[in-house]
Amino acid sequence: MRPFVRKLEELKNVSIEVVADDTPDEEGTAAIGIKFSDGTTLQAFYWRLVQDGHAELASFDHQKKYGLPAPIDAKKHVSTRLTGKICRNVQFDDAMGDLTLVLGETSKLQVFNFTGYESWTLRFPDGTGEYSNYAQSQ
Repeated sequence: MRPFVRKLEELKNVSIEVVADDTPDEEGTAAIGIKFSDGTTLQAFYWRLVQDGHAELASFDHQKKYGLPAPIDAKKHVSTRLTGKICRNVQFDDAMGDLTLVLGETSKLQVFNFTGYESWTLRFPDGTGEYSNYAQSQ
């Protein structure tokens, strides 16, 4: 088993917190930071919140109005929904470079790797880390 995948397995049954990310938002992105209670951090640019098997919100919805009274604050929404949740598992799709955080029975946070650049970055408490494009190529 690859060391990266082994480290992902250690993220079972730890709580998460969505933390402030000061990365400027561009069209289609709403960068978020996730801090795991073991000290691991994840920075993600492209993501989707799945609730009860359905897409609830994505980074692409950030600052869109969609006919609503005010633009959507996707960062605030995902923070409200996920902070304090327990991460049951982190799945890694090595063909696509995507991560899925399984958060209980009904919630998931999918983190996507769309480009050859770093779409997400994981940092572990021991100082090691991984980038989406590098993890995919291993």
